[in-house]
Amino acid sequence: RVFFSDGTVYNSSFSKDAILEQFEKYPERGPVIVFHDLICQSCKDAMDYFREFEQIYPDVPIVYYYLHGNVTNKLLFETYMKKYHQDNLLAPTAFVGPAGIEGNKSIRLVFEPFALIYQNI
Repeated sequence: RVFFSDGTVYNSSFSKDAILEQFEKYPERGPVIVFHDLICQSCKDAMDYFREFEQIYPDVPIVYYYLHGNVTNKLLFETYMKKYHQDNLLAPTAFVGPAGIEGNKSIRLVFEPFALIYQNI
């Protein structure tokens, strides 16, 4: 699942311009945020992807928050869910500026273009 900070859920009818507009109007800048938990296979697969991504794009800052047994990180994850108008997200979830990307499959589909758009605006 892919969603935006205004609560809009991405679907295939979104135009490139509509996606770019989400990034252009997002006021904050900072690193990409990833919440993960290595006890799930989907998270392990996503972390493999992120390691590959970091080798190709070492200048894109990514901050990782490990959830298993870490109350502080779980509370931070809940804060992000509220900020992005989401009730229940599962790890792995990445927050790339105005976009949230939940799940390994979605991460592999849109993380790279979204991260590059976010870092180059």
